[in-house]
Amino acid sequence: MKRRTILTTLAGASLNAHSSEKPTDDLRNPYEDVDWKSFVPVHSMSHQHQGMTDASRDGFVEMGYGHFAFSNYYPSAPTYPLPPSYASQHPGLIAAPNAEHHSFTDSGLHANALGSMLSTGYGSSVQASDYAASPILHDFTGLHVFNEQSPWLGVYRLDIQLAADSNLKSEASLSIDGAVECDFRRSFAEKGHIDARKLSAGSHTIYLRTSATKIHVDLRFDSGALKVTQLRLMQGTNRPWRKVFSDAFSSLQYPDGGGMTLNHPTGNLKDYLPMLDFDSRVLGIEVWNHLTSGFGSGRGFYDSSGEPCLHFYKLWDDILRSGRRCWGFFVKDHNTFERGRNVLLLPDLNGASVGERERAALVAYRNGTFFGSVAAMTVDSTGHVVAPFDHSEFRFSHISVARDALGRPSAIKVAVTGHNTTKRPNVVIRFVTDKGIAHVVTAANAEYSLKRTESGALEDAFVRIEAFAAPVTHLQGKPLSPQVLAQMNVHDISLLHDSMMSRSSKSGGALRKPVPIVDMIFSQALQRAP
Repeated sequence: MKRRTILTTLAGASLNAHSSEKPTDDLRNPYEDVDWKSFVPVHSMSHQHQGMTDASRDGFVEMGYGHFAFSNYYPSAPTYPLPPSYASQHPGLIAAPNAEHHSFTDSGLHANALGSMLSTGYGSSVQASDYAASPILHDFTGLHVFNEQSPWLGVYRLDIQLAADSNLKSEASLSIDGAVECDFRRSFAEKGHIDARKLSAGSHTIYLRTSATKIHVDLRFDSGALKVTQLRLMQGTNRPWRKVFSDAFSSLQYPDGGGMTLNHPTGNLKDYLPMLDFDSRVLGIEVWNHLTSGFGSGRGFYDSSGEPCLHFYKLWDDILRSGRRCWGFFVKDHNTFERGRNVLLLPDLNGASVGERERAALVAYRNGTFFGSVAAMTVDSTGHVVAPFDHSEFRFSHISVARDALGRPSAIKVAVTGHNTTKRPNVVIRFVTDKGIAHVVTAANAEYSLKRTESGALEDAFVRIEAFAAPVTHLQGKPLSPQVLAQMNVHDISLLHDSMMSRSSKSGGALRKPVPIVDMIFSQALQRAP
């Protein structure tokens, strides 16, 4: 593709998703500008730690990722650009700045700034080899001194974890020079000096206001009764989320690409609506985060005790039901070798410059020109999970809007392709609206008719598409018909399996976990225009 053609394509994609539609349109379609005959599906990450070394990057190449947007923290700084030597070895890779921002003074939110060069925070840990002997005497250096004009720069969080090594009761003693304890939730109000404070076994977090560029930590303990398993000084944004979001938007690499994602949304609808209303560059929420119970638990960050876990999934529809635009993101988070991807639908970028390719990926995120994938895991002949892990070619090959004689949207047509017809021949397509599952087709092509009220308005507030590719059996021979699959919730579908696998360095999760056998893909919502 010639450079002029690429620029023209991107210019069109950067406009509002329905700007090229007819004036009678009342359905916003994020896929309106996709050329389904020539688009390129590119596997991407919006919330993924690692990527700091060649070995780590090699793992993601092996998994079939074509777009790297690593989001690390402590500090929350972009893992970008790719090292020149690595980029030259992998010329097809696209990269993007990103970082995970946290520790807001008015919210427990974590948020990623896709395409932003914003950097916040600090991070330094004492090496584990220095934990064994008491006392631990350590200097954390390179710090900002607290001041009233920019107080967020001089507040840090000291994390200490102590494990009891016997039945003996013992306490550690902590003293700190160069900082005083402060109240994080009360404008960093001073609470006093820390001198020989007793700490029992467990996790301890202490917020500190610096008085010097160096904090000296003196931790004394009985090594026969206690073990130190963590000692680190960390820092987040220490500011209201609105201020941090604004700073992220002012640091966007491309004004028409990228934005904020609201990570593992364990809170309630009221927590996220103000954020989505704040700026159109607040893109949406994570619908799948493998680290936090998959489709989500509202009972706690790692909780999966209540079944089924559908908190994020239901929250997504609740937001869409309100009429707000909200893209859904699908991520692994820290669980490198698990499931969750965003698949970008990019124009043919052959011959494009590095900058043009990077911008194209971020424009796709801004405009919702991508879908989510939660795929089956690849296993070897012994049943162990192997590369490329959750990579799947199962994808949407067509999402279009048909029109009636008046030019109004009358139906949504969908097609899927790329599934392994030997291992996963059964295909189910579901149309989900504000009223729930509205239509199910057990085929690779489907159509959903859009109904209208007597006044001519669309009945559905939104329509999104889910598609599944599944084997004919599960549990090593139990029948799995398309009709049965069509009636299951997505959490239960995500757990369908033939075998259980013990935990290993590349499996993560619980000690015994199902090895998933179904490919799942999720479109963004097509929404009724306000």
